[in-house]
Amino acid sequence: MRIHHFFTIFISTLLFAGNAYSQHRKVLIVSTNIDSLQGEANGTFLMEIAYPFAVFERMGVDADILTPRGGKAAIYHRGKVDSSLAAIESSEYFRQKITHSLAPCQVIPGGYAGIFYPGGGGQFYDVVNNDSIAGIAAAIYANGGIIGTAGHGAVSLLNIRLNDSSYLVKGKKITCFPKSISAKWLPVDWEKGLKERGATVILPVTANEKEHGVQLVDESRKIISGSYAENAAWVAEQMAVYIKM
Repeated sequence: MRIHHFFTIFISTLLFAGNAYSQHRKVLIVSTNIDSLQGEANGTFLMEIAYPFAVFERMGVDADILTPRGGKAAIYHRGKVDSSLAAIESSEYFRQKITHSLAPCQVIPGGYAGIFYPGGGGQFYDVVNNDSIAGIAAAIYANGGIIGTAGHGAVSLLNIRLNDSSYLVKGKKITCFPKSISAKWLPVDWEKGLKERGATVILPVTANEKEHGVQLVDESRKIISGSYAENAAWVAEQMAVYIKM
Protein backbone atom coordinates (compact mmCIF):
# COMPACT_ATOMS: atom_id res chain seq x y z
CA MET A 1 0.00 0.00 0.00
CA ARG A 2 1.38 3.43 -0.92
CA ILE A 3 0.65 4.76 2.57
CA HIS A 4 3.42 2.65 4.10
CA HIS A 5 6.33 4.68 2.76
CA PHE A 6 4.65 7.94 3.68
CA PHE A 7 4.58 7.13 7.38
CA THR A 8 7.82 5.23 7.91
CA ILE A 9 10.01 8.26 8.51
CA PHE A 10 7.98 9.85 11.30
CA ILE A 11 6.40 7.13 13.40
CA SER A 12 8.96 7.80 16.13
CA THR A 13 7.73 11.37 16.59
CA LEU A 14 4.63 10.03 18.33
CA LEU A 15 6.75 9.32 21.39
CA PHE A 16 6.69 13.04 22.10
CA ALA A 17 3.72 15.07 23.26
CA GLY A 18 3.61 17.71 20.56
CA ASN A 19 6.19 20.31 19.61
CA ALA A 20 6.88 24.04 19.61
CA TYR A 21 3.86 24.77 17.43
CA SER A 22 1.30 22.67 19.28
CA GLN A 23 -0.05 25.32 21.64
CA HIS A 24 -0.99 27.54 18.68
CA ARG A 25 -1.88 24.93 16.08
CA LYS A 26 -4.35 22.41 17.38
CA VAL A 27 -7.12 20.29 15.90
CA LEU A 28 -9.87 18.12 17.28
CA ILE A 29 -10.43 14.61 15.95
CA VAL A 30 -13.97 13.46 16.68
CA SER A 31 -14.41 9.83 17.71
CA THR A 32 -17.20 7.83 19.33
CA ASN A 33 -17.91 5.89 22.52
CA ILE A 34 -20.01 3.25 20.71
CA ASP A 35 -17.82 0.16 20.50
CA SER A 36 -20.14 -2.44 18.94
CA LEU A 37 -22.95 -2.58 16.39
CA GLN A 38 -24.93 -5.51 15.06
CA GLY A 39 -23.00 -7.80 17.42
CA GLU A 40 -19.58 -6.83 16.03
CA ALA A 41 -16.80 -4.48 17.09
CA ASN A 42 -17.26 -0.99 15.73
CA GLY A 43 -16.51 2.62 16.57
CA THR A 44 -14.05 4.76 14.64
CA PHE A 45 -12.11 2.92 11.96
CA LEU A 46 -8.48 2.66 13.13
CA MET A 47 -6.70 3.83 9.99
CA GLU A 48 -9.01 6.84 9.69
CA ILE A 49 -7.98 8.15 13.08
CA ALA A 50 -4.42 6.82 13.47
CA TYR A 51 -2.96 7.97 10.17
CA PRO A 52 -4.43 11.49 10.42
CA PHE A 53 -3.24 11.73 14.03
CA ALA A 54 0.28 10.88 12.87
CA VAL A 55 0.09 13.33 9.97
CA PHE A 56 -0.96 16.19 12.24
CA GLU A 57 1.86 15.47 14.66
CA ARG A 58 4.44 15.23 11.88
CA MET A 59 3.30 18.56 10.46
CA GLY A 60 3.39 20.43 13.76
CA VAL A 61 -0.33 20.40 14.54
CA ASP A 62 -1.27 18.93 17.92
CA ALA A 63 -4.39 16.77 17.93
CA ASP A 64 -6.86 16.11 20.74
CA ILE A 65 -9.51 13.39 20.57
CA LEU A 66 -13.11 14.38 21.32
CA THR A 67 -15.92 11.92 22.09
CA PRO A 68 -19.50 12.48 23.30
CA ARG A 69 -18.78 11.15 26.80
CA GLY A 70 -15.03 11.59 27.01
CA GLY A 71 -12.78 8.81 28.27
CA LYS A 72 -11.96 5.82 26.11
CA ALA A 73 -12.65 6.28 22.41
CA ALA A 74 -14.03 3.24 20.58
CA ILE A 75 -11.54 2.24 17.87
CA TYR A 76 -11.78 -0.85 15.67
CA HIS A 77 -10.18 -2.41 12.63
CA ARG A 78 -10.96 -5.25 10.29
CA GLY A 79 -8.39 -7.27 8.42
CA LYS A 80 -4.63 -7.17 8.81
CA VAL A 81 -2.99 -4.25 10.60
CA ASP A 82 0.18 -3.43 8.68
CA SER A 83 3.40 -2.41 10.41
CA SER A 84 3.04 1.36 9.97
CA LEU A 85 -0.49 1.36 11.36
CA ALA A 86 0.51 -0.95 14.22
CA ALA A 87 3.36 1.41 15.14
CA ILE A 88 0.99 4.34 15.47
CA GLU A 89 -1.62 2.30 17.34
CA SER A 90 0.93 1.12 19.90
CA SER A 91 2.65 4.47 20.44
CA GLU A 92 2.32 5.77 24.00
CA TYR A 93 1.16 9.22 22.93
CA PHE A 94 -1.61 7.95 20.66
CA ARG A 95 -2.77 5.42 23.27
CA GLN A 96 -2.92 8.14 25.90
CA LYS A 97 -5.00 10.39 23.65
CA ILE A 98 -7.60 7.77 22.69
CA THR A 99 -7.83 6.38 26.23
CA HIS A 100 -8.41 9.80 27.77
CA SER A 101 -10.44 11.57 25.10
CA LEU A 102 -12.01 14.92 25.89
CA ALA A 103 -15.71 15.38 26.60
CA PRO A 104 -17.44 18.38 24.99
CA CYS A 105 -17.52 20.25 28.32
CA GLN A 106 -13.71 20.16 28.40
CA VAL A 107 -13.25 21.80 24.99
CA ILE A 108 -12.70 25.51 24.41
CA PRO A 109 -13.39 25.94 20.67
CA GLY A 110 -11.20 29.04 20.42
CA GLY A 111 -8.16 26.89 21.12
CA TYR A 112 -8.55 24.90 17.88
CA ALA A 113 -7.89 25.72 14.25
CA GLY A 114 -9.72 22.73 12.79
CA ILE A 115 -11.88 19.69 13.44
CA PHE A 116 -11.67 16.35 11.65
CA TYR A 117 -14.33 13.63 11.42
CA PRO A 118 -13.02 10.14 10.55
CA GLY A 119 -15.24 7.29 9.44
CA GLY A 120 -16.77 4.36 11.28
CA GLY A 121 -20.25 3.30 12.33
CA GLY A 122 -20.32 4.41 15.95
CA GLN A 123 -20.72 8.10 15.13
CA PHE A 124 -24.15 7.43 13.60
CA TYR A 125 -25.44 6.73 17.10
CA ASP A 126 -23.73 9.24 19.38
CA VAL A 127 -22.12 12.01 17.31
CA VAL A 128 -24.55 12.87 14.50
CA ASN A 129 -27.20 14.22 16.88
CA ASN A 130 -24.84 15.52 19.57
CA ASP A 131 -25.62 19.22 19.89
CA SER A 132 -22.55 19.95 22.00
CA ILE A 133 -20.11 18.58 19.43
CA ALA A 134 -22.03 20.28 16.62
CA GLY A 135 -21.75 23.57 18.51
CA ILE A 136 -18.02 23.12 18.95
CA ALA A 137 -17.58 22.48 15.23
CA ALA A 138 -19.69 25.51 14.33
CA ALA A 139 -17.66 27.72 16.66
CA ILE A 140 -14.35 26.50 15.24
CA TYR A 141 -15.61 27.14 11.72
CA ALA A 142 -16.94 30.59 12.63
CA ASN A 143 -13.52 31.46 14.06
CA GLY A 144 -11.91 30.71 10.69
CA GLY A 145 -11.13 27.05 11.35
CA ILE A 146 -11.08 24.25 8.79
CA ILE A 147 -13.41 21.23 8.68
CA GLY A 148 -12.24 17.82 7.43
CA THR A 149 -13.99 14.49 6.86
CA ALA A 150 -13.10 11.06 5.51
CA GLY A 151 -15.43 8.25 4.46
CA HIS A 152 -18.55 8.02 6.59
CA GLY A 153 -17.31 10.94 8.69
CA ALA A 154 -19.36 13.26 6.49
CA VAL A 155 -22.53 12.05 8.22
CA SER A 156 -21.51 13.93 11.36
CA LEU A 157 -21.74 17.25 9.50
CA LEU A 158 -25.46 16.84 8.84
CA ASN A 159 -26.83 18.70 11.85
CA ILE A 160 -24.19 21.39 12.32
CA ARG A 161 -25.73 24.85 12.04
CA LEU A 162 -23.99 28.21 11.88
CA ASN A 163 -24.90 31.39 13.77
CA ASP A 164 -27.48 32.33 11.15
CA SER A 165 -29.14 28.91 11.60
CA SER A 166 -28.04 27.76 8.13
CA TYR A 167 -26.49 24.33 7.77
CA LEU A 168 -22.70 24.21 7.72
CA VAL A 169 -22.68 22.15 4.53
CA LYS A 170 -24.90 24.55 2.56
CA GLY A 171 -23.18 25.68 -0.63
CA LYS A 172 -20.15 23.47 -0.09
CA LYS A 173 -18.62 20.72 -2.20
CA ILE A 174 -18.09 17.49 -0.30
CA THR A 175 -17.42 13.84 -0.92
CA CYS A 176 -18.23 10.85 1.26
CA PHE A 177 -18.38 7.07 1.36
CA PRO A 178 -21.04 5.98 -1.15
CA LYS A 179 -24.24 4.81 0.48
CA SER A 180 -24.66 2.21 -2.28
CA ILE A 181 -21.80 0.11 -0.89
CA SER A 182 -22.42 0.78 2.81
CA ALA A 183 -24.10 -1.46 5.36
CA LYS A 184 -27.85 -1.36 4.83
CA TRP A 185 -28.60 -1.12 8.54
CA LEU A 186 -26.93 2.27 9.02
CA PRO A 187 -29.74 4.54 10.26
CA VAL A 188 -29.07 7.70 8.24
CA ASP A 189 -29.01 8.38 4.49
CA TRP A 190 -26.11 10.82 4.58
CA GLU A 191 -25.97 11.39 0.82
CA LYS A 192 -29.61 12.47 0.75
CA GLY A 193 -29.22 14.49 3.93
CA LEU A 194 -26.18 16.39 2.68
CA LYS A 195 -27.95 17.26 -0.57
CA GLU A 196 -31.13 18.33 1.25
CA ARG A 197 -29.03 20.69 3.35
CA GLY A 198 -27.56 22.35 0.28
CA ALA A 199 -24.26 20.53 -0.23
CA THR A 200 -22.93 19.51 -3.63
CA VAL A 201 -22.03 15.85 -3.13
CA ILE A 202 -19.38 14.45 -5.47
CA LEU A 203 -19.02 10.67 -5.33
CA PRO A 204 -16.40 8.37 -6.85
CA VAL A 205 -17.15 7.40 -10.45
CA THR A 206 -17.05 3.74 -9.45
CA ALA A 207 -18.33 2.91 -5.98
CA ASN A 208 -15.42 0.70 -4.96
CA GLU A 209 -13.43 1.44 -1.83
CA LYS A 210 -10.40 -0.31 -3.34
CA GLU A 211 -10.20 2.53 -5.83
CA HIS A 212 -8.53 5.83 -4.94
CA GLY A 213 -11.75 7.77 -4.36
CA VAL A 214 -12.45 11.49 -4.55
CA GLN A 215 -10.36 14.08 -2.70
CA LEU A 216 -11.84 17.58 -2.46
CA VAL A 217 -10.55 20.89 -1.18
CA ASP A 218 -13.30 23.51 -1.05
CA GLU A 219 -10.75 26.10 0.05
CA SER A 220 -12.92 29.21 -0.02
CA ARG A 221 -15.46 27.47 2.18
CA LYS A 222 -12.91 25.80 4.45
CA ILE A 223 -13.91 22.17 4.06
CA ILE A 224 -11.74 19.24 2.96
CA SER A 225 -13.08 15.74 2.35
CA GLY A 226 -12.12 12.31 1.07
CA SER A 227 -14.35 9.43 0.00
CA TYR A 228 -12.63 6.49 1.65
CA ALA A 229 -10.49 5.46 4.60
CA GLU A 230 -7.39 5.60 2.41
CA ASN A 231 -8.04 9.30 1.84
CA ALA A 232 -8.00 10.18 5.55
CA ALA A 233 -4.26 10.86 5.73
CA TRP A 234 -4.48 13.15 2.70
CA VAL A 235 -7.33 15.11 4.30
CA ALA A 236 -5.27 15.59 7.46
CA GLU A 237 -2.28 16.75 5.44
CA GLN A 238 -4.34 19.33 3.55
CA MET A 239 -5.88 20.55 6.81
CA ALA A 240 -2.42 20.97 8.34
CA VAL A 241 -1.23 22.94 5.31
CA TYR A 242 -4.25 25.25 5.64
CA ILE A 243 -3.75 25.70 9.38
CA LYS A 244 -0.08 26.63 8.95
CA MET A 245 -0.72 29.18 6.18
